[in-house]
Amino acid sequence: MITKNSWSTRRQVLLEVLNSSLQIPYRALILVDDGDDETGDVVRDWCDNHGKELVYSRSRLYGHPHPTRATARQTAIDIFLEGFKDEWLMFLDDDAVLRPGWWEWVEVNKVLEDGAVGEVWGINWDVDPARERLLSLFGLDLKQYLIRKFEERGGTHDTLYRRAAIEGVRIPPELHVYEDAWLHHWVRCHGWKSVINPVGVAHYHPMPSLKAEKEKLELAIRAALKYGICEYEHVRVMAGAASGSITAYLSLLRPILGLVPMLLTCTRAYGVRRGLVEAVKRQYLKLWFRWKVLRAVKDVERIPDVCEVMRSGEVEE
Repeated sequence: MITKNSWSTRRQVLLEVLNSSLQIPYRALILVDDGDDETGDVVRDWCDNHGKELVYSRSRLYGHPHPTRATARQTAIDIFLEGFKDEWLMFLDDDAVLRPGWWEWVEVNKVLEDGAVGEVWGINWDVDPARERLLSLFGLDLKQYLIRKFEERGGTHDTLYRRAAIEGVRIPPELHVYEDAWLHHWVRCHGWKSVINPVGVAHYHPMPSLKAEKEKLELAIRAALKYGICEYEHVRVMAGAASGSITAYLSLLRPILGLVPMLLTCTRAYGVRRGLVEAVKRQYLKLWFRWKVLRAVKDVERIPDVCEVMRSGEVEE
């Protein structure tokens, strides 16, 4: 588990996450904590009360100037590979409560007995039903949407990794977002099979601020152009912008023209007040992202293939 001030921001959820993990027959919890609150002490007390060994660490920086989710994730992997002989490492995020039956599903389906399986991911079911309502208005099924997102960018909400599947992985330290995508594609690119556990988790993910959304989108552009990690809708925008044609610049009008239909959809899904804010925010971010992409891809021939990048070894250390 990687954390940063989890006790201060989501104390009740953190305890629910820890308690839900008891259905998994594990013996040790590796905690990589880069915060400055009582999270480490709380987790230590919980482990003592439940007979679990705790290995506590801060992020190793791997030459990076500050800790990121990538350095924390890599630190946990390295501690596992260096200090344990177990076959499986499981990541469980501090906002993902395992739903009852998660481990039973793994056992009943004998997933870990298949030597070709390198990754087992549980669907990150939303606690808030708003996204499911919104998707249904576009004729989309939430389960299929979440699975498609996992295939595009992975996820470490509740994910088992076979030891051999992650040996040698080096997550670029700058990937404060998409470090989970790097792990997923590492497993895929090295020929391992991924299995989806439909039981999954109840995901208590917070609503990000506009600033956080912009930072995530900027990193998405860098991750696509440098490492080949790119979600499908981003690929379409980047492919259209790469031509540098007038049509590419005219595409900036699409988020503006789409505001009215998005307003109608969001108000139906969220109600008038929240729907208005959500619609404006969504279309503004689409416009802002398209503009950023136009500026970033002018001299780019193509988005690289992530497997080729990994095989080349040209990863920032």
